[in-house]
Amino acid sequence: MAPPFLTPYLNKWTIGVVLLAILAIIVLLSVLGIPPTSSCPVTVCSTDCTIPVTGPLFPGPVEKITALKDPAFSRQLFAEAIATEPLLAVPGTQVHMGFWSGKGNHGSMLRVLDAINEGPAASAVPPNRAIWDEGTTAYYNYPSYTRILDEHWYERASGVNGTVIIFGKSYADPQPVTFAEADEVWGQYSARYTDMAELIAQATGKPVKVWCFVQGARANRIFYTYELPQLQQMEQKGYVQVYFAKIPDADWTKPEDWINGTTNIPAPAP
Repeated sequence: MAPPFLTPYLNKWTIGVVLLAILAIIVLLSVLGIPPTSSCPVTVCSTDCTIPVTGPLFPGPVEKITALKDPAFSRQLFAEAIATEPLLAVPGTQVHMGFWSGKGNHGSMLRVLDAINEGPAASAVPPNRAIWDEGTTAYYNYPSYTRILDEHWYERASGVNGTVIIFGKSYADPQPVTFAEADEVWGQYSARYTDMAELIAQATGKPVKVWCFVQGARANRIFYTYELPQLQQMEQKGYVQVYFAKIPDADWTKPEDWINGTTNIPAPAP
């Protein structure tokens, strides 16, 4: 037994030895190339460890627009949607899709989305589920949507002489983008999201209920230019039932709060 006056020093020495032993094990594992864990700690990862991609992406606008125009992109979005919410493809599920355009309408649409997904309708028989162009809920994004965000189309459209500012940092854009091209990218993405309604209706056997908050939206923006024409086509085929909010706090359970059908759509803002 060590004398009492040595105990504090022995405790410190013991801790030091343990720390040195841990460090030695880490170095040994690195040298031996032990496979990294799923969490991929830097101390044990070999050069094969996957490093997440960081920073903006710079795809060409023509290539991107071509890919988004392909109907296959709607099928891709649908696959991403049912990966997080399988009920979207189950017969009998009543699916709702949200649309918005214009100042102040984003929050109104999300409120309806949450009311459906988090209210009594979600546990009804059959169940109700609501989605929007960003994801299956207000919290879970489609991977394809996240990727388009990472491509920073509107920021790139504001670039000067090939230089763009993204999150306060300058980047050289190898494939400069015009505002019209940025609009086309988001417009085609939105059109393919809209086309998902056909896939959903075919899978569930029920027309999709579409809730639109577009008061004050302009005619040259994405809803009237890209989404509305697709909704009109699917309405004619019986795949969707379209409703337009009369007021910002429209309640999806109150018919008096809504205008029915695309033939009665409110006039766009000048």
